[in-house]
Amino acid sequence: MNHLSRKDLEKISEKLRARQLALLEEVRNEFDQRENQHLIELMRREPGDSGDYSMADEVADLNITMADRQIHELRDIDAAFARVKSEGFGLCVDCGANIEPARLLAYPTAVRCLVCQERHERLFAQEARPTL
Repeated sequence: MNHLSRKDLEKISEKLRARQLALLEEVRNEFDQRENQHLIELMRREPGDSGDYSMADEVADLNITMADRQIHELRDIDAAFARVKSEGFGLCVDCGANIEPARLLAYPTAVRCLVCQERHERLFAQEARPTL
């Protein structure tokens, strides 16, 4: 962590805290959205057709997917804070090299240096693609 200036570390921590608060608010809003719940309830009432049921399922799935993405990002932020406390912040998990301060300022939850991240994306690019 010694390759990061105190000023850079403070900026990164500030960005992490701000994003954490924003995500918590987004998750809260996702679970409190009365409009989507109302829409789902309306679509599930009789007489409904298969299109109504399908639309209700899609809205529910979208809400779950959005909340899942937000919770995953919150976990990444928590892990970044843990690395800051353990003085492992800013070190690449693959090669152990310092992650550039500019990369951490742009993407504070980064766990790999740019070279290792590019290699990781090339090697594991197929995992994120859906197959039939």
